[in-house]
Amino acid sequence: MPNARDGYREYLAEKLWEWLPAIYREMDAQQGNGALRALVETLAAQAAVLKRSQDRLWDDAHVELADDWAIPYLAELVGTRLVSALDPRARRVDVAKTIYYRRRKGTLAVLEQLIADMTGWDGKVVEEFRRLARTRHGLDGIAMRGKQTGTPEGGLADLRQARGALLTGDPFEEFHYTPDIRRPSGLHAGRGATSVRGQRGISKLSFHLYRLHSVAFHGVQPKRMKNLAGQWNGWTFDPSGRDIPLFSSRSAEQDWGAWHTADEWALPRAITCRLLGETWFEVGDEEVAWVQTTPLIGTHAQRQAAAADLRLLHGQRFAQRDTLLGVIKGLPAGAVLSQPGVFAELLRRARVADCGSTALLPDAGWVIADGLRAVVVQDGGGVIGRDDTRSAKLEGFNLPLVSQVRLLIEPERGRLVFDRKGTLASARVSYHVGMAAPIGAGAYLRDIDVAAAPVLWQNATTAPIPASGQVLVRDSTTYANPPDQLAVIDSAVVGGEGQRPYITLSNHWRFAAAQDDAQLLLDGLWVGATAPHSIYLQGNFERVELRYCTLDPGGVDALGNTLAPIPLIIRGYVEELVIDHCILAAIRIEGSASMIAHLTISDSIVHASSGLAIDASQAHVSARRVTVIGPALDAATVNVEQLDASEMLIAGIAKVTDTQHGCFRFSARAPDSRVPHPYESHFITDLPRVFATTRFGDPHYATLSPVAPAELARGAENGSEIGAFAAQIGPIRAASLAAKVEEYLPFGRLPNFITDN
Repeated sequence: MPNARDGYREYLAEKLWEWLPAIYREMDAQQGNGALRALVETLAAQAAVLKRSQDRLWDDAHVELADDWAIPYLAELVGTRLVSALDPRARRVDVAKTIYYRRRKGTLAVLEQLIADMTGWDGKVVEEFRRLARTRHGLDGIAMRGKQTGTPEGGLADLRQARGALLTGDPFEEFHYTPDIRRPSGLHAGRGATSVRGQRGISKLSFHLYRLHSVAFHGVQPKRMKNLAGQWNGWTFDPSGRDIPLFSSRSAEQDWGAWHTADEWALPRAITCRLLGETWFEVGDEEVAWVQTTPLIGTHAQRQAAAADLRLLHGQRFAQRDTLLGVIKGLPAGAVLSQPGVFAELLRRARVADCGSTALLPDAGWVIADGLRAVVVQDGGGVIGRDDTRSAKLEGFNLPLVSQVRLLIEPERGRLVFDRKGTLASARVSYHVGMAAPIGAGAYLRDIDVAAAPVLWQNATTAPIPASGQVLVRDSTTYANPPDQLAVIDSAVVGGEGQRPYITLSNHWRFAAAQDDAQLLLDGLWVGATAPHSIYLQGNFERVELRYCTLDPGGVDALGNTLAPIPLIIRGYVEELVIDHCILAAIRIEGSASMIAHLTISDSIVHASSGLAIDASQAHVSARRVTVIGPALDAATVNVEQLDASEMLIAGIAKVTDTQHGCFRFSARAPDSRVPHPYESHFITDLPRVFATTRFGDPHYATLSPVAPAELARGAENGSEIGAFAAQIGPIRAASLAAKVEEYLPFGRLPNFITDN
């Protein structure tokens, strides 16, 4: 426990120091080298280790509290077969729940729970024998029908149902197949493949894995893209104006005692237009009772007649409002039941809970305390409810003709058109996006230190940045033209925990040091611009740190307009530049007298659309788990003096001046690169195969492609992938899952692992 904040080391150092005779302490101070004091601190550090070990003797007997070294000993007590030591989380969960798994071995509940426990991902297990086409026996009973297509079990699908056709290859599809006798070939990472070798068969189980995290953003200020008729406007959910796919919130059942297999909207996956617009209505006893008592229907006789007619529809499901309206109008009391006020309330009451619009969209009076909703839009008049919302294709942000609707959403591209009743500044959206890892600015939990009395930025209003002090950004709104700080002593600009503020520049953002030991921290910020601007560091800084920041790498918005990259430019001297869990456009030196002495970069992405990504010819660079993307594979991308790299992926040419110092281990670079002491490193020869996408804003941005070379996908020191996502240990988690599935799978069954995102 080297990072324990218990104060043992300091306390014991002072205690031991006081025990020494004063004459020796004075001699140590007079000689000025502090050798005796250093020896005492070393002894105190080891004494602190012993003290912590003693304190944890009781904790180490409990799997929830034990140190990692104690887990194998506890595993021996329950006789479990441990997974790899490189996956300590899965080891701990395995030991804690071994008895639980054994009691329920072979059930779907345990198999789906293994996905969550061993990997931390969401997933769904499908028994493939249920998807085999067959001739039904007379003793089979009435066949269950698919909700989307009405396909009976084992029967032919109604191909006229577009919603069902779009689910082909999905864990929720309703089509049926002839058996595939081939053996499953292991982990498939096809992401949307309609067929997987050896998938269909009586003995086969498909494990659909969702590796992306669904991250929620609340109170974001959307970007207005187009002014339409009246108070209608076209917007993007993304504050920079990009097209981004909206994700459903992670709401799968985590109470395994009440487990049921996940619904389509309960998994962290992109929302389709048809899913968001899916609305089912079913007439039941509550609706009939309401019709009998509602004052919206004039007389008692009319209410009784309407209720009697409505009972004829009891238990039937209707997929569209117009379908239900047409059936109701055909009833003897149809004129009464189809009155606008009566029918609107009947729709609200008859909407079933297990449909996309009910699960993903809020009621008109929704608040966060009411529970998660995937997509929420609000203006000065409050939340726009699901009754006033429809899904639509918003090509060019044109306004489709839909009556009695205030809001249109296209979730595939994160676009919306709505009739604002408040001011432009009052528009706010809450939504979810898919992220492969907590890299860059994001509304995920992170460890931040909030000052005692920080300067607050909130509701798009800025204040001066103190020379010595902290700015705390309290929300996820858009902040335009942040103030410069040209006399930095010890300044910090920090986004609040669970927030992702977007800072847009119309000029350069400058920080200048007021003294030689100046320090600066930028934490949790997303900085972007439509015109070329930069963040400038001027003067002499002792330390500059960027944590969980995104300096926009550039691209285009939903209308095709250019979004400029935001490079970090040094005009002066920075003793130590630390980049941690960031996405940057570039790090560059400007001016012959400027330099970075030491650059430490970890778990980060540097993506340059033009020029060098890292240009610091005199810098000593230490890189751990970093992805650097250049303009092209044969373009100069990295130019530094010394490089000590591990799990670094450079999609471009790297030029290191001093190749006698440092190392390039378990890493990859383009041909013609000059790197120091390459060890277990590789060349990138086919760039299109390397990345799933290099468009910033896509959920799989800068992740490795499913067809990436094996030396990149498993080339890290621990057997994980090379690059910024190495710490996610995806291949190791998948191996842990495969090992435990084999242990708890029903006899004679064959697993098939399919990565759906």
